[in-house]
Amino acid sequence: MASPWVKRKFLGNGSYGKVFLAQSAALLSYNNSPALVPFVALKSCLASRSSSLQLERDVFRELGGCDGIVKCFGSGVSVENGAEYFDLVLEYAPGGSLEQFLRFRGGRISELEASCYTRMLVKGFCHVHRKGFVHCDMKPGNILVFPSKNAGGLVKYSLKLADFGSAKKGGEISCAFVDPCSGHKNRGTLLYSSPESVAFGEHEAAMDIWSLGCIVFEMLTGNGLWSNYRGLSARVLGDLIAGYQDGGLVLSDDLSANAKDFLRKCLTRNIEERWTADQLLKHPFITESCKMLPLSASGQTPRIMGRYQRIPFGSSFVASNNPSVFVI
Repeated sequence: MASPWVKRKFLGNGSYGKVFLAQSAALLSYNNSPALVPFVALKSCLASRSSSLQLERDVFRELGGCDGIVKCFGSGVSVENGAEYFDLVLEYAPGGSLEQFLRFRGGRISELEASCYTRMLVKGFCHVHRKGFVHCDMKPGNILVFPSKNAGGLVKYSLKLADFGSAKKGGEISCAFVDPCSGHKNRGTLLYSSPESVAFGEHEAAMDIWSLGCIVFEMLTGNGLWSNYRGLSARVLGDLIAGYQDGGLVLSDDLSANAKDFLRKCLTRNIEERWTADQLLKHPFITESCKMLPLSASGQTPRIMGRYQRIPFGSSFVASNNPSVFVI
């Protein structure tokens, strides 16, 4: 039994499977030009170990379509070298991850640009939380970058939430385990985990908002929230996160009052005071930035989200250190 996919390139590891750049074998057999066959991101693992990947597929099904979330086109089973694999077929992100994007940009981007990208992320979280889900592992590596057509030229990319392998329904008992390194209950990545998730194993929508705050902090400053503690063991860092108090958040003087307030609304220990995604969508850090975008010829603020152009395999790369990024 031949595989229905032709894998072109290994892109990286997801939470529960390897991710490949792939094309449909059937479409390639009917088309003389491989460049006209669209690419997908194929997330694959052994069928015998695919329970988590199948759960991720089920989450995508319930979430449905949303501009701020990577598209899932379906799933299936393939056979390779006699082994059976479960495949999740996802939208391919030509721009790689936000983590790669920030590294390429030197770690920090302008406040106006960051606020526009933040709006995209918040809209994605609004959809996820309204559907009753919690992502539980949001970080720059789980945000994908797509080219976006923008008349003003400032916002050249669209960001989408991805990798729902750790997601859960809000209110469900969490399946967090005790991390042998940190000694704390953990679901997701420690550096982006909220105090209540690390200390008490609470993994609800407020945890995603904390993670969002960490990501926005990173875009605005070029450093992670806990970058000053890189030399500490996971156990000590976990203790610091679990014991975090609001007075410990030190923000640079070069950030605007709106940016500082937005971060404080996300990075407050008290989950009752932490804003929801719906509230954050109306925060001045986001709404004021939209007013500052250049107007298009029609006099309208350009759309931040946009369609991306499919690029033939083998096109020139935007950055030599990121083989998944294509020129548009």
